[in-house]
Amino acid sequence: MKKVLLAIALFGIITACSQSDNTTQMTLEQQVDQLVTEAKFDEAMTLLDESSSEEALKLREEVHLQHGIYLIYNADPSQMRDNANNALREFVAVLELNPENEKARAEIEQILSIYRTFPDRQPAEDVLEQLKDFGFQV
Repeated sequence: MKKVLLAIALFGIITACSQSDNTTQMTLEQQVDQLVTEAKFDEAMTLLDESSSEEALKLREEVHLQHGIYLIYNADPSQMRDNANNALREFVAVLELNPENEKARAEIEQILSIYRTFPDRQPAEDVLEQLKDFGFQV
């Protein structure tokens, strides 16, 4: 009986150690993908801030894009204006990294078209200035 319990305990320890090794063996991209999947965008950006590689730059673009999409499509309706402004900020951050990102441009246009349907409504002033800098008609 003691040998069985010892074997189970040993197996548990080995399993726990191998799982912790798996997270340290994950690539930067895998770690970031996991954090984005869990909607931990700030943690993903913190991880990327520790690296200045070309890969990290591309991943920053993707994290900003996914965060903006998350804010729009998973928004609490009562927080929609704040989420729309924050999503626009994320999409602007994408364009700062890659002005040619078509997905970010399309998402911005979609949000702006919604704003255009409401009289006397527009994005926050700071967002408007950034959008104008990228050539968007607000």
